[in-house]
Amino acid sequence: MLDFSFSELLLCFVVALVVLGPERMPALARTVGRWTGKARVYMRNLTAELERETQVAELKKQIEDAQRILRDQSQSLQNETHKLVEEAKPTTTAVSKPPAEHG
Repeated sequence: MLDFSFSELLLCFVVALVVLGPERMPALARTVGRWTGKARVYMRNLTAELERETQVAELKKQIEDAQRILRDQSQSLQNETHKLVEEAKPTTTAVSKPPAEHG
């Protein structure tokens, strides 16, 4: 995120010490520490939420893929069943016809 070297931080500390004075520095350090902690917690929560959303999106995609495959297989099975029924119709019609009577 932010890249500060030690010398830059030391310079900021010295300037703050000169401007604020030694009596207000501890309170400022506590406040900055508290804000930094809150920012870290916020970033951690945001990262966790983004990971959850990504996992949910991946699961939804997997479910949609599984449903598509299931629909395709179901359609294929129905087509195959219909084809077998159509092929079986001529043989069942021939078998179910009563023999012609002679006479």
